[in-house]
Amino acid sequence: MTTPKPYPEAETASATQPNKVAETVAAPYLTRTKIERGTFYRQPAPRSIAGLPASDDVWNFAQEHALMPHIETAVRLARAHFKEIRKIGLEYGIDPEIPHWDSIEMNLYATGTMDELMQAEDNYRRAFITTVPDEYRFRICLLLWADVKE
Repeated sequence: MTTPKPYPEAETASATQPNKVAETVAAPYLTRTKIERGTFYRQPAPRSIAGLPASDDVWNFAQEHALMPHIETAVRLARAHFKEIRKIGLEYGIDPEIPHWDSIEMNLYATGTMDELMQAEDNYRRAFITTVPDEYRFRICLLLWADVKE
């Protein structure tokens, strides 16, 4: 067994400023990448309603007002009545003029002749009114974005 060496005098001297906190020294810290973290890094699964991606605002509003089955019905009716749908999206909309008149906006991008689109929208609205109860109807709004063929 060897005897420990005494520390040099400079290292054991008392601090000149006893209440001063030591300053940090910059040191490189290694972090793991997403691939290295693998099992530890999990991104939450994206939320969807009727197979459509739903933002947190849409999801929370639909949960708060019990709109999930009615949004699914609205999307099903839209797919049934419009022939050429390019895209459907859900957004949370706030009416700037009427307080507490928030709704889920179903943006429907469709292609067709003007007559086809107008007839499809009319049929959709009739089916929507007969299917969705009154107290939920004003919370779901169809916005039709049309690409009209000649």
